[in-house]
Formats: sequence, structure tokens, C-alpha cells
Amino acid sequence: MASRVFQKGSAKCFWLFCMVVIRLSHGVTDESYETTTALATITTKTIPMPAISNSCLDWSSAPEAAGGNCSRLSRNGTLKCYGGMNNLAALNHSGKLSRVQPALDMLLCGWPKDGFNHLRDLQKLPRLRSLTIEYSGFTEFKFDFPEMSDLQTINISWTNLTYISSRTFKRVHPLKVLDLRWNQLIQLDGPLLLPRNFEQLYLAGNPWNCTRNFKWMLLQPEKGRLVVDRDELICMDRKYKERQMLLVMHFKLELKKQCQSHEELRNCSCLMHHILPKTHIPLYTVNCSHLQFHRLPAFLPDNTTTLIINDNMITDINPLRDNPHYRHVVDMQLENNQISNVDNLEDTFWLQNFRLLNLRGNNLRKLHVYAFDNALDDNENANLLLLSRNPWHCTCKFGSRMRELLTKYKDLVRDAWNVSCTYRLDDDQLLAKVLTLSRQEMCNISVESDSHIHPIDWLNGVLASLILLILGKLAYDYYYYKYYGRVPWIVMKMP
Repeated sequence: MASRVFQKGSAKCFWLFCMVVIRLSHGVTDESYETTTALATITTKTIPMPAISNSCLDWSSAPEAAGGNCSRLSRNGTLKCYGGMNNLAALNHSGKLSRVQPALDMLLCGWPKDGFNHLRDLQKLPRLRSLTIEYSGFTEFKFDFPEMSDLQTINISWTNLTYISSRTFKRVHPLKVLDLRWNQLIQLDGPLLLPRNFEQLYLAGNPWNCTRNFKWMLLQPEKGRLVVDRDELICMDRKYKERQMLLVMHFKLELKKQCQSHEELRNCSCLMHHILPKTHIPLYTVNCSHLQFHRLPAFLPDNTTTLIINDNMITDINPLRDNPHYRHVVDMQLENNQISNVDNLEDTFWLQNFRLLNLRGNNLRKLHVYAFDNALDDNENANLLLLSRNPWHCTCKFGSRMRELLTKYKDLVRDAWNVSCTYRLDDDQLLAKVLTLSRQEMCNISVESDSHIHPIDWLNGVLASLILLILGKLAYDYYYYKYYGRVPWIVMKMP
């Protein structure tokens, strides 16, 4: 009996315990739900989401865009203007720019004019910390930025800005970050004059012209390091299109170093005219014209392909034959020098691989025509050969061969019709164009003398007669043997 009562009491206690646990669990769940809701409410109140985004994407759909006005100041201190700042003075005068808090960030979208000349209006926003200008049509700043006590970040992107002065941001002393990406900037006059505590400059996405001077990025490391995206700057000019700017500037500095390290090249102009696409090998041009050179330079920078040394007193071109620095030189401009002999170029690697050879205005009277004929015939790179304004002398043999050469390669010798020569021994002043001279004129044969039979023609006639006589005798002997069965008596008498 007692045991049965104990079992009933135990079951009742266990049931009560389960009810208490279930109730407590519901209480905890409700409390947890209320706590989470409260945290969510607190979070929403302490960190409100900004009313507008810091981007000008689709700015033209904003209501203020039609009038070129600014919207009211947002809760986080952002002022957004569309197509202009026509109502900025009215907003400032009415106190709407400082009712909640002063304007801290300004976003100017779609400025429509060529020149941005409202920079002084920024002084009406003395607490401005950041300025963003996007999707605008202006090409330059009419004035430099005014002094701003708190402006630390300037972002000017996706505009038609093509020119910016080195002094534009000099007076913005608190400036730390300047973003000029994705504009139409082609060049900078030099490193921008920026505050001492400046930190980051962004320049990528502009169509930079690398024929301009950007070497300061390497020569002035303290300024070059400020350009955070300097490795992403790409050249867009015709000469260095799609080449990395720092690579181009490195090659330019290396070329300058090589030219300045050799005394005979210090007054020459050394330029990089191309960079090979796949190998990124630079190709150089050295111009030493009008510098009174008596011989070709003994040294040329590596990868020099063009040497322009016009209007000097060069007489010897042997370096083209045996100087390894000239192995890659394919364009030689030797106009107006004193070269009288080019025969030492015969059978050379250079003559078989050159692209341009300008020998105008020298002292050439003759050359080995066959050597140039063979070289031009085998040289697929040959593009231009200039030979005019030389004192050529057309003898009977040389003049005929020279005329054949000019006729055969008139597409390469583009001044062929201007190549003149003397052709009479008794008159060195009488000049005529080689392509217009006849054989009689070059060989000094008159019309009357040309009508008489030359002794060599007499000899040829005699030899032809003897050949005919021998052939006739052979035919007679064959006939006599065939029909009479014996050779003629004269053959029998021959030993």
C-alpha cells in the first residue's frame, strides 16, 4: 500500500517538474526574442543608413538635375548637386546646410560646362572634408582650389578633364588623398605641388601621352611613391600605345644614361622611337646631325636601329662593316657628308639587311653596281636607297650598269630620276639624268661613227664565214661517203 502511494506521488512530482521546465523554456525564449528586438532597435537608431550613395551613377534621373540644383543636406552631412550648384547660395542663406550638421561631404554630378570656375563657392562650406566630382563635361579648372581648412579627400573621376596645373591643389593644405582616375588627362606639367602630409595620388585610367616627361616618377622617388597606382598607368599615344608608363620612362632614362656616358654622343639627340610588342625591347634613334663629325661614332647605345648623322664631314663608313655596335642599325642617314667610296660594304651583313640608306649629297663617282644589285635582290628589308646629288661619272660600262640598276630598283631608289652624272671626258660640267642617257651618249659614239662597221664586226663576219664553210664541207663528205662508199681523196691524203 505504501509503495503504491509512493509511486503515485513520484509520478505527480515528475509531472509538475516537466511543466515547470516547459514554462521556463518559454520564458527564456520570449526574453531572448525581446532582447534581440531591442538590440535591433538600438542598432537602427545609433547607425542609420545613409539616405544617398556616394556615386553619380544615373544622376540625370534626379529631380534636381533639370535645374542644376543641389539637394538638401542628408543626415550624415552629404550634399549632392546635380548639373550645377545654382541653389547653393540660397540653401546656405536659408540655413538648410547647417540645420542638422554642417556639410561634410559634397558630391557634384554632371557639371555641364567646359571650365569649372565655381571653386570659390566651396569656401561657403568651411567644414567640407571630401569632394567628389563625377560624370562631368568640364575640361579644365579655371582657378586653383582655394584654401580649405578640413578638405582631406578630392575625387575627380569620369570627366573630360584634359589639363591640370601643377599648382591646382597647392593651397589645400589638409589634402591627403587625390583621385584623378578615369578622366581625359594626357600629360602633367610636372609633379603636382601637394601638401607636406599628402599620402595618396591616383592617376590610372587616363589616356597618358608618354612622349611627354614623366621621368620624375623615377628621378624623384619621394614624389613617385605618392602615385599609388603608378604600376597601372598605361600609355595611349601612337608611339607607346598600351605600354606601361614606368617601363617607358625606365627605357628613356637608360638611353639618356648611355648617351651621356660617352663623350662623342653627349651633344647628340638620343630618342626611343618604338617598343616591340611581345618582347618589350626598346628601339633607339641617335641623331648627330650638324655636329662636325669626321667619322662615325665608335659607340652606339644597345638596340640602336637608326643613326641620323647628316650634314657632317664623314668620309669613312667602315664601322658598318666591322663595328658590333652597328649590327642592329638598319636605317643610316648620311646625307651631305664627304663619302667617296662605299665599295667596302660589299658582301657585308649590314648591306644585306639594311632598311634605309641615304647617301645623297656626298662625293660618290662610282660604286660596285653588281654588289648593290646582289644585296638589293636578296634583302627583303630594303625599303629606301637615295643616291642623288653625287658627282657620278658615267663611263660606257658603269653608266650602262647604273642605268640598269636604277631601272630595276626604281621603287627602292625613289630619287632615281634625280640621279645625274657627267658623261663626256671633255666636259666635266655637263650633267644629264642617268635614266635619260643612251648608250651612244655614255660611250661617246656619234651617229656617223655608229653607222660604220666596227673592226670587231669584221672579225665576227670572218669567223661566221669559216663556220659555214666547215659545215658545208662536212655535209659534202657525208654525201660523198653515202653514195660512193668512200671518203673524198683529200681525206685520204690527210695524215
